[in-house]
Amino acid sequence: NVYGSIFRWEGQVSVFGESGGPCYRCLFREPPPPGLVPNCAEAGVLGVLPGVIGSLQALEVIKLVLGTGKTLSGRLLIFDALKLIWREVELRRNPDCPVCGDEPTQTVLIDYEDFCGLRGDVRTESGSKGFNEVGARDLKRWLLGSEPPFMLDVREPYEWDLVSLERDGAVLVPLGELTDRLAELPKDRDIVVYCRSGIRSARAAGILVDAGFRRVSNLAGGILAWVNEVDPSLPEY
Repeated sequence: NVYGSIFRWEGQVSVFGESGGPCYRCLFREPPPPGLVPNCAEAGVLGVLPGVIGSLQALEVIKLVLGTGKTLSGRLLIFDALKLIWREVELRRNPDCPVCGDEPTQTVLIDYEDFCGLRGDVRTESGSKGFNEVGARDLKRWLLGSEPPFMLDVREPYEWDLVSLERDGAVLVPLGELTDRLAELPKDRDIVVYCRSGIRSARAAGILVDAGFRRVSNLAGGILAWVNEVDPSLPEY
């Protein structure tokens, strides 16, 4: 398994599953919570990265086919395009790994979309999990009313710095910190959750409902919808 990964300005390459070497689950035993890691449409990827990382993957495949050279098995090569530096991290086989460990518990293929919590349409989820969808224009009217909702931004701090709804009363609590900061949120007010495009905020809304919050809505289309439909003066990213 010649592994390659790209995210924003960074790329990674390794070889997993080679005899005696670690597998992917040795490095990442459990997936992150659904929605925590933004997809390429939300976070962006530097255009040249797929070519750089893909070429390195092809090189590793050639070495494996020919049985020559030293592969990246047991090593994770990390490329930081922003600083133009390479780093190498040593990887070791985990004897407790559920896939390749001494006593593996995962011996058959599984549905990784279910395993990672990626299956399902956002609107279907919202209906089944007890929160509503609100459009950008409707939210604007709501904010101008006598009982405006509490605005919860679950993006990352760097995204907040690019554009935010702080002047409309929004508060930043990144999705990865949400479960530890629930006490900061009001249960006696309506809460509208938003992110860049509405995907992470739908996950966050589900977390709030599971924690006992009953007046929760998700901004459909996220802050992108707000920029396009309500305030075009704000920057898109």
